[in-house]
Formats: sequence, structure tokens, C-alpha cells
Amino acid sequence: MKIPNTQTIFRMALNGIIVVMTAFIIIVLIFGLFHTISVMKVYLIDQPGSRPFNAVVIEVLTFLVIIELFRSFVGYFDAHRFRLSTMIDPAIIFVIRELIVKLYDEKGVAWEVILAFGFLILCLGTVRTMAVRFSPDEDPQAKV
Repeated sequence: MKIPNTQTIFRMALNGIIVVMTAFIIIVLIFGLFHTISVMKVYLIDQPGSRPFNAVVIEVLTFLVIIELFRSFVGYFDAHRFRLSTMIDPAIIFVIRELIVKLYDEKGVAWEVILAFGFLILCLGTVRTMAVRFSPDEDPQAKV
């Protein structure tokens, strides 16, 4: 009987871990969806006047950020490496979520905060564009 080498053992273990993590991510997303729906039910049906509508918007946006974050993890599972573009996507969505939360706040938002959010989104968008444009997966001969 031939003993497998360490790379084969590592790949088999990694595949097992990926299967467990993918199942865990699906379970967490299902529970997150039920939590978001229950919160929306409480805010919109059971107690329509007790909480402002922005709480529902914040809850839905938070769930979308979690979906995007888990999508980047699944992308890692497929490629067996982190891609910069897929890691920046959740960051951009999180920053946009925070901007929307600030805009829904009754206190108002200072122009400096909006300018800072805009600059951050511009920087993240630039980095993501450069990561896609100069991806190491591209064939250097194809650009000629």
C-alpha cells in the first residue's frame, strides 16, 4: 500500500474543510434570512409605529453585506486563494451600507463625513479596478 504524499493529504483535508465550511455558510445564511424576516415582521406588522422604517433598511443592508462577505469566502474555496477584487467587494458594500445608515440618521450628516465616504469609495473602487485590470490570471501574451 502506497502512502500518499503530504500535498495529497493536505488537499484532501482542505477539501473536507471546504465542504464543512460551505455547509456552515449555507446554514448561517438561512438563519440570517429568517432573522431578517422576523425583524422586518416585528417592525412592519407587529409594531408598525414603534420603530422607524430605517431599522428595516439597516437590517436588510446588513444581511446583504454578510452575503457578499460569504460570497468572497466561497470564491476562496473555488480558487484556493484570496483574490483582491473579491475581498474589496464586501468592503465597498460595507462602506456604502454605513453611508446609507448615516444618511438615514435623524441627526444629519456633515459634509466632511460625506466627503470622507466618497473618497473611501473612490479609493476602494480604484484598487478594485486595478486588481481586475492587472490580475495575475491574465496571459501576458494576450495583451499584445
